[in-house]
Amino acid sequence: MDKAKSSLSLSCIGAGRAGKTLCKLLAEQHSEVEVSIRQVINRSLESATEAVSFIGQGEPQAGIENLLAADIWLIATPDDEIGAVSEQLSQSGVLRSGDIVFHCSGSLSSEIISLSAEDIYRASVHPIHSFANPQNSLTGFSGSACAVEGDQSARDILSGLFSAIGGKCFALAADKKALYHAATVMACNNLISLLSLSQQMLEAADIDDAESLLQPLIENSLHNYFRSGAVGALTGPISRGDSKTVETHIESLKAHPHWQKIYSSLGEIAVSLSAQQGFASDKQLETISSLLARANNHEQN
Repeated sequence: MDKAKSSLSLSCIGAGRAGKTLCKLLAEQHSEVEVSIRQVINRSLESATEAVSFIGQGEPQAGIENLLAADIWLIATPDDEIGAVSEQLSQSGVLRSGDIVFHCSGSLSSEIISLSAEDIYRASVHPIHSFANPQNSLTGFSGSACAVEGDQSARDILSGLFSAIGGKCFALAADKKALYHAATVMACNNLISLLSLSQQMLEAADIDDAESLLQPLIENSLHNYFRSGAVGALTGPISRGDSKTVETHIESLKAHPHWQKIYSSLGEIAVSLSAQQGFASDKQLETISSLLARANNHEQN
């Protein structure tokens, strides 16, 4: 692909919530490179037509037949279909020298893309953004971090385009992609799971309206984390070396071994942070570590 091109065509395979939103954003960006949507390919013509209506341009297509050439191909299918779809695309004969094929999976690298020629570039761009509501994403996408990896030529062009729609692009090595995605799941999905667990524990303690109780605590904790970092934001019994309170907590969770294990595992991380703070003595933290380890071993036995 000629990097000096002032216009590029893009076709999307799998225009669901993420795919159609990105197509519309890219088509409406105002960088030096204009993007036009060529084909929108879904399993059914009905869903492809709906996506085209949302995007505002493109030709709806059902299935990977009768494909037209495009400079860039976005595969926005579920992760377990990306490899097979890329192979079908490669075998279709529509790809040309210099074309770009990329996906937006969080956990898979561009190496999942199967190509028959070396002069076709592959990449992945994962926006750290929830596309649950495509209409909201049109105005809310700007500022989203975007992990970019793959062939240099593809990364250069895609980084420019995603930056034009407000993405904060950063480079990522292919062999670090799964670890990176696990980290984002920990901060997003698992955080929700942790908050849900906290709510369950409050309800088990006969506390009404647990959400209202938790909201200011959560908001303040997040504010402190982003202002002071993990070490600066840590408070509570482990921060101050209060082993008696930790022991009481572990005892209260005996009837819920699964909760006890989670409490103990997260407590071990807190011990490490507390050691960096320096408020608790080494002896106090050793006592707490022993309590947490025994609780974990008890749950496993």
